[in-house]
Amino acid sequence: MSSSAVQDTAALGCSVKEIRSLVVELNKRMDAHQRGRSAEFDLTPTQAKALEELGRPRTARELAAILSCEPPNVTYVVDKLEKRGLVVREPHPQDRRAKRLVLTDAGRELRLELLRRIGRDSPLDHMSHEERAALRDQLARALEGA
Repeated sequence: MSSSAVQDTAALGCSVKEIRSLVVELNKRMDAHQRGRSAEFDLTPTQAKALEELGRPRTARELAAILSCEPPNVTYVVDKLEKRGLVVREPHPQDRRAKRLVLTDAGRELRLELLRRIGRDSPLDHMSHEERAALRDQLARALEGA
């Protein structure tokens, strides 16, 4: 291998390694931020994520896929949210076997406040809207090729 090929390979490996390290660190910080904000509302991170994703009615199966967890876990999460009066199960209009998970008024209010607080003091707070949009677009582009 020529010396320029070795340098190119080293530079590529270095940049991939640096990017991976930065993405991992950002993910850790974002998770810690999310956990902190969830705790302010006496929610687990999974319950908070479920509330975020229930901005529109979904089935438990859809929610399980979004949360990357098993349906019995979603049942447990939804049971907790339902006991707090944040979610109700309604018949699905097209599938009599399924139930839709729908936020109550209290659930919608809590969801909005949770989203507001998550947006404040986040690890990305120092970035402009344009910078965050560019980061989002670049990450989405990277994932398209994966």
